[in-house]
Amino acid sequence: MKAAFSIALLLTLPIGSAAVSAPADDAKIAFFEKNVRPILIKRCYECHSVESGKSKGGLFIDSRDAILKGGDNGPALVAGNPDKSHIIESIRYQNQDLQMPPKGAMPAAEVKTLEEWVKMGAPDPRAAVASTKHAAPRVIDLKEGAKHWAFRPIVAPPVPKADASNPIDAFISEKLAEKGLTLAAPADKRTLIRRATFDLTGLPPTPQEVEAFLADNTPDAFAKVVDRLLRSPQYGEKWGRHWLDVARYSDSNGLDENIALGTAWRYRDYVVKAINADKPFDQFLTEQIAGDLLESKDLSDRHEHVTATAFLNLGAKVLAEPDKEKLTMDVIDEQIDVMGRAFMGLTLGCARCHDHKFDPVPTADYYSLAAIFKSTQSFSVDRIGALSTAYEAPMGSLDDFAAVKSSERILKDQRAAVSKAESAAITALRKEVREHAVDYLMAAAKLPEAPTLSQVRPVAEPLGLRPHILLNCRVYLAANETLPFFKPWQDAVEKHSDVSSLRGYYTAIFAAAEKIALSPKAKPKADAKAEPKDAAEDSLLHQARAALDAPAGFLALPPEPIILFPKDVAEKVRALKDTMMTTESNLPDLPTTLAVSEAPKIVKELPIHIRGSHLALGKPVPRGFVQVAQASLTTKPQFPANQSGRLELARWLASPEHPLTSRVMANRIWSWHFRQGIVSTTDNFGLLGQQPTHPALLDWLAHWFTSNGWSLKDMHRLIMSSRTYQQSSATSAQGYAADPEDLLLHHFPVRRLEAEEIRDALLEVAGSLDITIGGKTIPRRNREFVFNHTSKDFTSYGSTRRALYMPIIRNNLYDLFQQFDYPDPSTSTGLRYSSVVSPQALLLMNSDLATDAAKSFATRLFKLSTDKEARLRAAYRLAFAREATAEDLRRAENYLTAADASLNSTQQDSTKREQEAWALLCQALMMSNEFIYLR
Repeated sequence: MKAAFSIALLLTLPIGSAAVSAPADDAKIAFFEKNVRPILIKRCYECHSVESGKSKGGLFIDSRDAILKGGDNGPALVAGNPDKSHIIESIRYQNQDLQMPPKGAMPAAEVKTLEEWVKMGAPDPRAAVASTKHAAPRVIDLKEGAKHWAFRPIVAPPVPKADASNPIDAFISEKLAEKGLTLAAPADKRTLIRRATFDLTGLPPTPQEVEAFLADNTPDAFAKVVDRLLRSPQYGEKWGRHWLDVARYSDSNGLDENIALGTAWRYRDYVVKAINADKPFDQFLTEQIAGDLLESKDLSDRHEHVTATAFLNLGAKVLAEPDKEKLTMDVIDEQIDVMGRAFMGLTLGCARCHDHKFDPVPTADYYSLAAIFKSTQSFSVDRIGALSTAYEAPMGSLDDFAAVKSSERILKDQRAAVSKAESAAITALRKEVREHAVDYLMAAAKLPEAPTLSQVRPVAEPLGLRPHILLNCRVYLAANETLPFFKPWQDAVEKHSDVSSLRGYYTAIFAAAEKIALSPKAKPKADAKAEPKDAAEDSLLHQARAALDAPAGFLALPPEPIILFPKDVAEKVRALKDTMMTTESNLPDLPTTLAVSEAPKIVKELPIHIRGSHLALGKPVPRGFVQVAQASLTTKPQFPANQSGRLELARWLASPEHPLTSRVMANRIWSWHFRQGIVSTTDNFGLLGQQPTHPALLDWLAHWFTSNGWSLKDMHRLIMSSRTYQQSSATSAQGYAADPEDLLLHHFPVRRLEAEEIRDALLEVAGSLDITIGGKTIPRRNREFVFNHTSKDFTSYGSTRRALYMPIIRNNLYDLFQQFDYPDPSTSTGLRYSSVVSPQALLLMNSDLATDAAKSFATRLFKLSTDKEARLRAAYRLAFAREATAEDLRRAENYLTAADASLNSTQQDSTKREQEAWALLCQALMMSNEFIYLR
């Protein structure tokens, strides 16, 4: 009934247009270039490419058309359906008649990558290959490549002549005029303050803030609102979250070794603090690439600089990789990739195995950068068994470390005490059971093959036997009918003979078996079924001894043997365990932070890895940068012999002369305000990326950004003071016809709130949001496995703190995040995309978060007033930052009346019924488009 009423009201509430954006194809192409193409070249081209001159089975795999056309067995793949694709069937090695590569199966990770590629639609930019073996290989022309718009030097263009006080409006209006369009009318003040407040803080404005803005009629009223929001601590949380998407922030490693990154939160807090302090972006960049190499004025400054370098070490890692050199190069590849995307908008990872297929980036450039990161320490000397662990830098004093180590020693002693007590009790229990081995055999014959405990008790207890042991004994014998040692017993049971005649037989054999001196190699077998290695061990007495000794044999203890301990012993063990668990849950992490450092060995050059393999080394290349971007800079890099070169790399990236860095960041800031970039492919400024819609504006913003101290807050003020930002989201028929995707910004783009904004808005409107800032929030010790032994993740998300502080678990994201397009935390993401699917509405309709928030919202309204109309007006101010219309009030009152009548059959208490009806109304308001969309 709740769902029906929520949906019914939704149909009557004001609806915002639900614009849907699909992920750009460039991200999928980048996935192909980075992950898929190298596999195809390495595993398939030898037998299925024009280059090799072979097409076994009539199949070429070196172009999209060829792979879709297929060979003798038909198309090699069905885009979007791995299970119907021959190529996937063959690499899974489950069909004996179709197995590729023929020399042996691919590693599981490569199979998974190809399955994922086909599932996403098999994006593939490869054109058909010329059929001649002598086709000339592509040669990168750096001079020609430097002509691409993104690699040209940044020169501030003249501002177009227009009736505009803000240069942004002049550039936008010029493009609009070409289509016969103008900017939309200004947005009303309520819409504008709601837009700006969500934009800068990720939270809705309070009714008091709205009223203050409405009452301020001065020309700079909105500028004062912007300044107030920029001073708010919540600004750093909202805009820090934008950067954390780029930095692929996560609280766990992901992949198969999903251990907690228990100190990553320090980097998250560093980002929030840096954004709030308006740290110049060039400094912000430098600290993240080489903070550990910067001079620091004091210890706090040093800790901040070192924490920033976690940016390079947050990526997912195959920690169990036995080939440590491969692991190192894989991590270097991930670091180069995220650095290239984040700061330069380039997919540099595509040049690991071959020259970049599209951009003027030769493989030599990749390995010049790799030499810098090869001289960087990303792994700790500590390991968890065979698992490597990420490098962490110390953050506390010697006393801090000593306190943690002391607690760890106490925990170790407590674990030893638990183990000792359990071992002593289990040893005594095994001795008792062993002494009655024959009794258990005789009693087991009286039971069916699969008895229940209730069937066992009447047989066991009169004989002084333990029912749990007898139950295991009978089940074991039923499951192991062919064991030679128990054949006499099995024969007697099968013939329904009296097994008591075998008592003397087994008593004598067990007594003699106990006297056997076992050789060191004769270890107890888990199931007593292993074949003996020599004649002596094959004797009847050795079989008997093996049966007695087998931990999982016919005398096996239950999984939790504590249930069989004497009462006083069980209480002692439980008390010791409780003390141990209390100590463990309160045990602090070592005061460290995820970071990088200089490697013990500095390499001045690195060989090109042929096809990306560290086992096939080519010509060495010295440390260096991307040449096509270097061309526009006046100075050439000089690398110190005793350092990695990361500081030089950071300073190169942070130079105002760099053609990419300021363009990329200016475009990011713009895209986070308008939800579309001037360059829509925010992470790809290369040849596969989109052309800028307003190239002159982008260059003007990039130049303005560096000329004004790389200040994000000044960029906000500039953008938000423009008519372009302050215009209405309403469009016209003429505007829609000329600019259907709003690329020219003839109106302000309507957008859906992001996952965190939805959650935080629900809690804020409900009056239950905790705005505490910073600190560790993942409920795991550092490097503890996220999933327990049953492969379940018990991370909870019931906190009322901001969503920024919810644990980010790779491979198992919080369900609300998953539904509302939270980005993959393993991949650098510059701009989120927005989808509209039915599970989103179902989640808001049925989740505990939404229903609890609705109840709290209703309770808040009840505290504000006893008058129905006053409550309704307050609800609309809190939820939508506007006044309720007469029509709103009429529909809401009708809804409350209908809800009360419907609930009457299940809730007789009129007071509780009224509260439930209001909670349903509040939930419906929170589910409406007007709540979830921003105009």
